[in-house]
Amino acid sequence: MASLSPAIALLHTKAPSSNSNAPLPPQLDSDDESKIFNVYADEVDDPRDTQRSELISLLPEQVYSPDSKSIRLAFAPRRTGSATQPAAHTLDQHANGSALSVELCVDASPGCGGIVWQAGQILSNYLVHKGRDSLRGKSVLELGSGTGLVGIVAAKLDGKVCITDQAPLLDIMRRNVDLNELSHSCQVAEFNWGEPIPEGIPTPDIILAADCVYFEPAFPLLVQTLCDLSPKGSKVEILFCYKKRRKADKRFFGMLKKKFRWEEVMDDPCREIYSRDAVTLLQLYRI
Repeated sequence: MASLSPAIALLHTKAPSSNSNAPLPPQLDSDDESKIFNVYADEVDDPRDTQRSELISLLPEQVYSPDSKSIRLAFAPRRTGSATQPAAHTLDQHANGSALSVELCVDASPGCGGIVWQAGQILSNYLVHKGRDSLRGKSVLELGSGTGLVGIVAAKLDGKVCITDQAPLLDIMRRNVDLNELSHSCQVAEFNWGEPIPEGIPTPDIILAADCVYFEPAFPLLVQTLCDLSPKGSKVEILFCYKKRRKADKRFFGMLKKKFRWEEVMDDPCREIYSRDAVTLLQLYRI
C-alpha cells in the first residue's frame, strides 16, 4: 500500500456525487487508473500555496491500495477553535482505542459518484467532530451517496443509516457497506430525485447531502426530494455540504429558498479553512 501524496489526496476530493433521473453526466474511463485520482488536474494550485496546504491538513489521512483499488480514510476529531491541531484523544478511545477509519472501493465506471470528493470528506469530518451522541439511534438518510462515505461514517457513529443513489452506484455502495462490516446498521437503496419516496426508505431524523449541487438538470429534482422528505412542520435535520464551482449554482439556491431557509454551520472547527476553498456546510430548515 502506498500513501497518497498531498496533491493526489486533493485531486481525489474535487468532483461531485451524481444522482438525478435526468441524463447522467459523462462517465470516466475506469480502465485508466490515472483518471480516478487525477480528475480536474488543471484546477490544482501550487502545492506550496499556504491555503491549499491548510485544506489538505484537515482532510482525513488517506492510504490507497492499487491492487484492490480501495482507499482507507482515517478520521479524528479536531479541537474546537483549531483546524490544524489534532484532538487530545481519538474518537474511538471509548470503544477500542483506535481512530475511526473507513475503507472504500473506488470505481469511476459508474460515473464520478464512484469516487470520494472533498465535500463528503468535510461533512464526514464534521460528523466525527460532533461524536456518537449526535447520531446514536437516529434514522439517517444520505442522498447522492456515491461511494457511501458519509453514510458509512454515520453508521460507525451508531446511526441507523440508509445510503441512496442511482442504480449504477448501488453495487459499489453495497461492497463498501460489506467492507466495513455494517450490514446490520447501514442499508443501501435506489433513490432517484424527483420521484416518489421509494418503499423501504425510513423516515429520517437526519438527512445528509454532500456535493450534490453540480448537475443543473437535477436542481429542481433535488429540491423536490428534499421537500418530500421534510414536509412542513417536520423536525428533520438537514446537513448540506457543497463546493461552489460555477455561477449556475445560484440557480439551485434560488429554487431552494422558496422552500427552505438555511444557516451556515458555525461550530465546525475546520470551517474557516474549507470556506476559503469555496466549500460551505449548511443546515437547512423547511419553511
